[in-house]
Amino acid sequence: MTVFTGLIAIVSLLTTIALLPVPGGVLFAPFSFGLFLLALAGTVSGASDHHVRQRSPRLDPTGWRRR
Repeated sequence: MTVFTGLIAIVSLLTTIALLPVPGGVLFAPFSFGLFLLALAGTVSGASDHHVRQRSPRLDPTGWRRR
C-alpha cells in the first residue's frame, strides 16, 4: 500500500508542476498539491519504524564502584 500512495504522491506533484504554467491551471494546482500532501502523509505513516537497536548490553552506571 505504501508503494501505491508513493506513486500517487509523485504523480500529483508532477501534475501540480505541470499545471502551474498552463493558463487557468493555477486554479486546479492547489487541489493536486493537496492530494500530494495527503499521499505523502500516507506514505510516511505507512513506513515501518527503523530505529537503531542497542547491540551491547546495558551498561551499569555504578559498575565502576564494584571493582
